[in-house]
Amino acid sequence: MNSTVDPDKAPAPNSDREGGAILSLFNLRPGEVAPVLLAGVMFFCILCGYFFIRPVRDAFGVERGMSTLYSLFVATMLVSLALNPVFSWLVGRFDRRVFLPIAYGSIVAMLLGLAAWRASAGEDAPSLWSGRIFFVWLSVMNLFMTGLFWSLMADCFGPEESRRVFPTIAVGGTLGALLGSAAAWAVSGYPFELFDKELFDLEIKLTAPQMMRVSACFVGLAGLASMAMSRIRPSRDEGTTDRPRRSAMREAMDGMRLALRSRYLLFVATYIALLAVLATFLYFTQNALVLAAENSESGRVRAFASIDFWTQLATLLVQLFVTARLMRWVGVGWTLALLPVVVLGGYGLLAYGEVSAWSAASMLAAITVIQAVFRAGKYAILRPARETLFTVVGRDETYKAKSLIDTFVYRAGDTAGAGVSAALTAAALGTMTALSLTVAPIAIVMAGLALSLGAERSRRAAAAE
Repeated sequence: MNSTVDPDKAPAPNSDREGGAILSLFNLRPGEVAPVLLAGVMFFCILCGYFFIRPVRDAFGVERGMSTLYSLFVATMLVSLALNPVFSWLVGRFDRRVFLPIAYGSIVAMLLGLAAWRASAGEDAPSLWSGRIFFVWLSVMNLFMTGLFWSLMADCFGPEESRRVFPTIAVGGTLGALLGSAAAWAVSGYPFELFDKELFDLEIKLTAPQMMRVSACFVGLAGLASMAMSRIRPSRDEGTTDRPRRSAMREAMDGMRLALRSRYLLFVATYIALLAVLATFLYFTQNALVLAAENSESGRVRAFASIDFWTQLATLLVQLFVTARLMRWVGVGWTLALLPVVVLGGYGLLAYGEVSAWSAASMLAAITVIQAVFRAGKYAILRPARETLFTVVGRDETYKAKSLIDTFVYRAGDTAGAGVSAALTAAALGTMTALSLTVAPIAIVMAGLALSLGAERSRRAAAAE
């Protein structure tokens, strides 16, 4: 008789036992501390490395104004589409203990290569094309890094277990993002301030190649953590390591086939695509307001870094005090339905500011608050909730279909949102009021999809017990 205890069904720890209070605080079960801590460290490294260089990417994206952003989003979608077959081939050909180190190691090598190329050009060399290439590359690699991470998590933790541990794991990522964005703010050439009070001025300004090398170190550590995670948490879907050799295109088509033939996955894909549209609306609005308020590149880097910092601080607070309880109280469906409402309310505030003729600085402050609330909801509440949707599907759907959805589908939504924003601007309808009216039907559809997905996930989880 197998004496192994299913962590999903293990009894809650008694607070009188040693360590029980800590387990209760983080809603964990005995035996989960080590894998959850390791997963949190891995996510910390991924997001710390990304958010350290994200403000540089955003500053590069608008260095010639808003006109090039749409083409950068199209290029990002095309590159994502081109790389997805390669990713799907790796998933189909290799066990995760092999392809995860390969994937993260490749990202490290590319980061170091980009750093060397940028450094060899010299500080005074034109950065237009290198900036555009870096924008597209980082936008694509971020989705692959985070997508790989959450695929690994969905493969390591069961349906009910994921509801408890994913919010705690996400805190590790938020701490990494908070540190990364704070460090980027500190090395942007501006004093690090909170509430207009200077906390410290490191008087350190790193170049883009130096920041890339620092980021590469964190990604490398995440790759090492993925290897350790695969050792202590075997796959939930054993018996799939001996796989026939197939072409990259056939593996990619498998992911598309799995997504299209499943009503459940099709709803997930539609929800994520619409989420990307809303996120892109806010991103374009944010960039336009930063351009209106800041004239220099260093000033824009500082503005983007400060937005990221406040966002991650808000995310951390939500994760610590709201996320886990929210999913237990209202369920996954209602949790997913909250974010579209937040976006709609945010654009209502911006429309009011536009009508009231707020200054550029006031509008920038408003978008900072809105982005902080939106991204806090996206990372702290929505991300753990939507990742639990993949804990009730098989390994191929977890990696192949999920990869397609997290990369190409998300970037397709990005591109659609960028196209709509550009079209509204070209038609002289790029006002906050017009955007509010555009967001309203999207938010309604997303809320309906969220409730449907929550109900279907509960049904599948109950059937699996």
